[in-house]
Amino acid sequence: MGHPAIQLHHGRIQRTAGKALRAIATIASPVGVGYNPFGSTYPEETKRKLTSTQPQQAPLTHGPLDGVKVLDLSEDIAGSFCGRLLADYGADVLKLEPPTGASLRRMGPFFGDDPHPEKSLFYLLMNLNKKGATLNLETVTGRNILERLVPHVDVVIESYRPGYLADLGVGYDDLQKENPSLIMTSITPFGQTGPYSQYKGEEVVNYAMGLIMSISGVQGEEPLKHGGFQAQYEGGLNGAASTSMALFMQSNTGEGQHIDISVTECVASTAMATQTTYPFMGGTLPRRPPSGSNFGHPMPCKDGWIIVQTGGGATWDTIADFFGDPQLKEPKFADPAQRLRNTVELDQVVLDSIKDRGKWDLFTKAAEARMLFGLVQTPSELLECPQLVYRNFYREIDHPVIGKVKVPAALFNLSLTPYQYIRPAPTLGQHNSEIYLDGLEYSREDFVRLRQLDVI
Repeated sequence: MGHPAIQLHHGRIQRTAGKALRAIATIASPVGVGYNPFGSTYPEETKRKLTSTQPQQAPLTHGPLDGVKVLDLSEDIAGSFCGRLLADYGADVLKLEPPTGASLRRMGPFFGDDPHPEKSLFYLLMNLNKKGATLNLETVTGRNILERLVPHVDVVIESYRPGYLADLGVGYDDLQKENPSLIMTSITPFGQTGPYSQYKGEEVVNYAMGLIMSISGVQGEEPLKHGGFQAQYEGGLNGAASTSMALFMQSNTGEGQHIDISVTECVASTAMATQTTYPFMGGTLPRRPPSGSNFGHPMPCKDGWIIVQTGGGATWDTIADFFGDPQLKEPKFADPAQRLRNTVELDQVVLDSIKDRGKWDLFTKAAEARMLFGLVQTPSELLECPQLVYRNFYREIDHPVIGKVKVPAALFNLSLTPYQYIRPAPTLGQHNSEIYLDGLEYSREDFVRLRQLDVI
């Protein structure tokens, strides 16, 4: 038997899923209760369940994915983020990386501007709540070890070039022979199939190929990309969501499956309406003009930038009073059609009225006026944002190398099984002894030999 840290646990998930399905069947079944699926006549018992007031149950100490075992072989942001989301909500995730460390460890920025493998910001963030071990899949022994681990897990996450693992003899079809219930989640720039599947793709490539860049920015200027690594995060989010669905099916049927995530398709899926506009209208919506977009762009004030939208609970008179320029009450700005016709002049009046005002004062007064209003928050401001602080969005972690630091943690809230911070990102090979000595029961001599041969 392997160590509990890498053993497979399906039983609890099956029981939980079974209860959920029985509950759904009880509510949905029309037999003997006069249920009308096309009307509003619900069974009396169901009405009582839906309308009765029950005391809220205290949060549980385990997550919704408690008992799920995951091997994370990915080296990029998307795959690592997928694994982190599963770990954040209870899955036991083991990060397996080459003995030299995953490539993400070499990605800056670094804490203290020190390019150290334990100080990469991205590795730290993308691998919270995971355990970590090393394994060299380029060696025969390393691949044999992977095959020994696979029967004890539910999920393998990987982000290698399509076909790479299969060429090594440890692709999905190979590993499924070791574990027929295995789920493999593959996250790559363009997916496992198609003419671009073998192409490499970085963040900016995925963004460009996924359409979003073409509709971002100002008319007549170069297309723009959102800051950061949004495409990678979208790939990770989709990977975690689809893996959760596959786990639900696995718990009910015992079947595994191969999940194929294309980061470019994840990006493209966020512009569904834009894509549909072309076949529907025979053209595409233009990007915003450089000026005169009727409150459609950020505006500079004394200490930053704001964004204003008409609508909300504020009348135009209220908005005009907020900006404090009597010109805004002239007939040429009296209704939406006039404002659109005179939008360049409108923008200039608004810009002149806010240039000497602070963004937080504007934000507070806009809320009092029931205006649709936002301010552009900097990273330091976001860290102190009262809304995020109140919702406990940031958590302080204590890393053995860099010490204590606040990080974004709770990405969504489940009332009964909330996010739990368990451990910081693992140091390189931190849990090798637990996995190889305790779990796979290698002798101390063999363990040392594996290290000498660069297998772990």
